[in-house]
Amino acid sequence: MTRYAMIACAGLLSTAAAQMQTPGPTNKAPDGPKTISLQEMLVIGPSALKLHSLAMITQGKAPGGVDGSFLPGFKACAEDPATPVRSVAARLVGEHLVAGKASPNPEAVALLVKLAGDEASDVRYSAVYHGLTQIKDKPDAIVVLLIDVAAKNREQGLLERIAESLKGDRDRVVPILDKKLAEGGDIAYYEIYEALAGKPPADADKYLDMPSSRPRLFIFKGDGKDPEACKAELERELKAAGLQNPDVSVSGMGENYVLLLKTYLTKDYRMVEQHFAGHRTFTITQILWLAPELEIQIDAMRHSK
Repeated sequence: MTRYAMIACAGLLSTAAAQMQTPGPTNKAPDGPKTISLQEMLVIGPSALKLHSLAMITQGKAPGGVDGSFLPGFKACAEDPATPVRSVAARLVGEHLVAGKASPNPEAVALLVKLAGDEASDVRYSAVYHGLTQIKDKPDAIVVLLIDVAAKNREQGLLERIAESLKGDRDRVVPILDKKLAEGGDIAYYEIYEALAGKPPADADKYLDMPSSRPRLFIFKGDGKDPEACKAELERELKAAGLQNPDVSVSGMGENYVLLLKTYLTKDYRMVEQHFAGHRTFTITQILWLAPELEIQIDAMRHSK
């Protein structure tokens, strides 16, 4: 979960605790109070109690474990308006009903496919990272879906997880990617091609002058000296290498600062990757696609100084 989803999750759990401690009408059966199961709470409970039930499952407190009988509750959670409820449910479906299964429950897989298209990035991430990538023998439709998710959602951890999960399916991945490029030449599929296929596409040079589908972010280690002087030196190096008007900024304080470089053209980020490989002065510590969620986090860190 992102920091924002965790805050929302904490709020819902606090509400759940309050609801459970608030006296209310008790439904008395002739032989005593009715016991509501976890499955029932997932189906009929409000968001806060759903999240409380999901937390109990996460902590291993589901009597008898989790099996297909929980699907009605997980389906109800998938329709819940609270993002943390949908996100945690997606994770649990993947972990308990898909991962490690020779033949995953078809209903569980269908639910994960639905959640992989959720409006919230946390939910999509959970459904794909903990669920769909864990399917051992992936149908063609799932392989295509994972490729499309990788092209659209460029979160580093998720992209790496998808690439790892498709390593054994490259004989199917390559023709799918080739078809995607042949149909529309979408630069996004070029950008993920090598990560998923293990090799660059044919005619890769024709994409070099295209704008990137999203900025490429390079993180350089600072030299421990004056940040602005280090920034100016990096800009001179970039211009000498052929990058016009380099977009460089400083992040961090004191000796532990880093330099952030954004590129916007395919040929520019390819040039930076090659030019600074093994560079004696400037070390690239990380290369990322600047997904919207990452940009929000970076901006938040800057404004929190």
